[in-house]
Amino acid sequence: MSRIEPLPMGSVPGLEESFERYRKSLGFVPNSALILQRKPAILKALAQLSSAIWAPDSEVSVGFKRLIAWMASKAHGCNY
Repeated sequence: MSRIEPLPMGSVPGLEESFERYRKSLGFVPNSALILQRKPAILKALAQLSSAIWAPDSEVSVGFKRLIAWMASKAHGCNY
């Protein structure tokens, strides 16, 4: 459970492109992005970073990246 509740998608105008980046790269919009609507500049920057990391034209496969992300989450006790 997050300490700060996620805002409903669309609560802050002008972030549609950022949410679309998450949908394209991850297949969903994470709660962290919904929380970050409170700081639109940070959300936009993080969405760009996420797009770069999950880009399908990378030398590292998306499946391997997902495995690394899962292992890092488990190592730090994150269930997300």
